[in-house]
Amino acid sequence: MKWIIIMSIIGLLIFNALFSSGSEDDDFKPSSKTFAKVYSNFHVGINSSDQSSAFEIKRAYFGYKHGFNEAFSATVKLDIGSPDDESQYSLLRRYAYFKNAALTYRYEKLTVNFGLIDLFQFKIQEKLWGKRYIFKSFQDEYKFGSSADIGIIAQYKINKNLKVYLGLMNGEGYKKLQLDNSYKSAISLEFLFNNFITKLYYDFTDESFPQTTYSSFIAYKNHLGSIAYEYNYHRNNEFKENNNQHGQSIYVSYTITDNLEIFGRYDILRSNILSEDNRPWNLNNDGSAIISGIQFKPVSNVNLSLNYQDWYPFAKDEANLAYIYFNVEFSF
Repeated sequence: MKWIIIMSIIGLLIFNALFSSGSEDDDFKPSSKTFAKVYSNFHVGINSSDQSSAFEIKRAYFGYKHGFNEAFSATVKLDIGSPDDESQYSLLRRYAYFKNAALTYRYEKLTVNFGLIDLFQFKIQEKLWGKRYIFKSFQDEYKFGSSADIGIIAQYKINKNLKVYLGLMNGEGYKKLQLDNSYKSAISLEFLFNNFITKLYYDFTDESFPQTTYSSFIAYKNHLGSIAYEYNYHRNNEFKENNNQHGQSIYVSYTITDNLEIFGRYDILRSNILSEDNRPWNLNNDGSAIISGIQFKPVSNVNLSLNYQDWYPFAKDEANLAYIYFNVEFSF
């Protein structure tokens, strides 16, 4: 029933926009562009539990965008990376996935994306963090949701300060096919006022034990830098009853010059204790992380960073991990 309601609302918005847009602009000329983005790094372990070092190409995105007219455009983007980031052996293999294969419709306050699309679950957090090439945003890193999926999303700008997002997706992510009749429905409200940004997010995937995600986010940004805080709660992880996770992330940046800034971030991830156990169900993956360093932009579309990253697990039999990273991002 929820996904029927969402599809009905999106359908009404599209219907209204299509029949309000009038005739096409005869002066419009179709345009196309290619684009790419690459993440790479060199890192070395600095404590006794791991002193390994390596050069890595973590991700490469290649894409093509075409504008048919002022309202319709299409994007195709490939994500070339490891199929399973948790396995060190997977780093030896590279697979190309379609990250996007989407049609976009824009008219005045309405934007609709259909196909294999970027999701809005943590998009604004990722943008404010601004350092995806160094470390993923909280929900992406700890698998509270996927960054892309197959489905439809409508964004409507109610006024200059408030946006609402509605989405209906397969819920399997962009690396998996839909093999059942369950769908993920989602809604988000984003409020922007002066230099403040706030966001509330909720999603629901219907299964025998429904999986839901709640997220709240607040940030402040000006010419000197930014500070942001988010709290996330994930219920019935992988549709297992009461396998819940929650966590917080706070990140700050300070602009020294136009091309130089320092930054820091602290994450904490926890899981609950099930009634039949005496320890959290996901204890081996619970812990806290610190990421801090300096970012330098020598030219436009190139970012370099020297930074420190650590992970302190809550399980007493797990070793602490600490690394020095040199990260590189470039795009064109």
